[in-house]
Formats: sequence, structure tokens, C-alpha cells
Amino acid sequence: MRIRHALLGLLVATPAFAGKHHTPGVQEDELKRSSEIQSSVAAGDLLPFTIGARHHRQGLLFNTYGGFDDAKRAPVMQGTLDATLVDRVTFRVTSTNAGMSDQLKFGFGALIDVTRAEDYGVDLAIGGDYDLLGWNRMPAAVARAALGANVGQLRLQGNAGFGLDLEGSDQYGDVRLSGLHPINDRWYAGVDSRARIDLAGNAMVDEDVPTGKLDYDVQAGPVATYTYGRIAVSATGGVSAWKLKSSDTAKVGAIGAVGVGAAF
Repeated sequence: MRIRHALLGLLVATPAFAGKHHTPGVQEDELKRSSEIQSSVAAGDLLPFTIGARHHRQGLLFNTYGGFDDAKRAPVMQGTLDATLVDRVTFRVTSTNAGMSDQLKFGFGALIDVTRAEDYGVDLAIGGDYDLLGWNRMPAAVARAALGANVGQLRLQGNAGFGLDLEGSDQYGDVRLSGLHPINDRWYAGVDSRARIDLAGNAMVDEDVPTGKLDYDVQAGPVATYTYGRIAVSATGGVSAWKLKSSDTAKVGAIGAVGVGAAF
């Protein structure tokens, strides 16, 4: 009988003792912890057009988009690998199909984060690329500046670029604007845009204009991104417009693409 009472007392005491000294399990705030790639998405580093002005996460960031541009009757193919191995310095490898081509061409470049918003109110990055086949369908060197700031949770960014043909006197300008806002813990939504224009003016006569050389092109539309762990999935759609240098007629149509990003 004494043994039975001892066992009953042990059974009653054990839960009470465990309740005072138990090790806590997974907490609610841990379940809502930010994904590995979320800070890069929030900083605007994974948009289809605009280049991010802030690269605070050291590591590799991969971003690719694929779709179709109905105005150009050409595929949308682009990819970027950003390697931030040293604080404020990001090396970039890009691939894209220039103009109405269906072939990928590579580019190489770097960005330096000059200012950070916590110190100066804005993020500013400057740098440049070397494109094996630039927007003007020639090998090109491109100087870039990216500016970004937060208004509350809204991320605003702008890019300015200047491209120079390395085999002639061609030049072009590149301007990009975007806005991105979080919807909840994993979803982001906003708008992104890009405009590029030939700056050669009337330096070339019509018979000297290469076939397929653009006078300008513009793309703009909404973008939505979902983050999970190290992965981000995006979708964008909108309008595309362009005009050949040798033509007076502009083409306008729809554009759409799906993107996948990964952080390592």
C-alpha cells in the first residue's frame, strides 16, 4: 500500500515540477521570423528593372526574370548575380537579351554603397558595368547611380545611367523608378519602370543606322513578390513601348514576366 501511495504522489508531483522548470519550445515570434531573403526584397534589390541602392547583406543574391514582351515580339530574359563579399562593395554579373534578340549576352560590373540612410537619410550607390552587348547593340560601358529612401514602410528608388559604345560614338541614357511596400510578413507589392533613350541625336544618317537599333524603349507596371526562407518569387506585368532609330512608328504592347530570387 505504501508503494502505491508513493507512486501516486510521484505522478502528481512530476507535472507540477516540470511546469516550473520546463524548457520553452518554439515561440510565436520565432514562427514569424523574417526570411533570409526578406531584407533584400524590402531594400528593392530584387525588382525586375530598378537596381537596388542598398546592399547591406553580405553573401550572394541571385535574381532572374523570364516572360514575353508583346510590343517587341521577343522574350524577356534577364538574370543578375550580386556578390557582396566586402561591406559596401558588390560585384555583379548580368545576363540579358538586348533589344529584340533571343540570345543572352553577359555583363560585368560593380556597385559601391557610398551613403546609408541611417547616416545621411538616403541610400546611394554608384558604379558601372561592361556589357558585351549593350542596349545599343554594341559593346558598352555603363556608369550607374542608384538612390533609395524609405518613407515609412514605402521603399522608393531611382536609377540614372549613361552608356557609351566602345566601338564608336553611340551613347544612351537609362532612367528607372520604383516604389515597393510590404503587404504582410511575406508579401510585397509595388510598381517598377525603366526608360532608355538613344543620345546619338542625328549624328548618323539613316543608311548608317544598324538594323534593330532602338531610338527608345519604355517598360512599366506593377510587381508583386512572395518571400519564403531563402527564396523569393515575383510576378510583373504592364506596358512596353519602343521605336526603331530608322522608323517614325512606335510600337506599344503588353509585357509580363515571372521572377525567382535566392539568397546564399
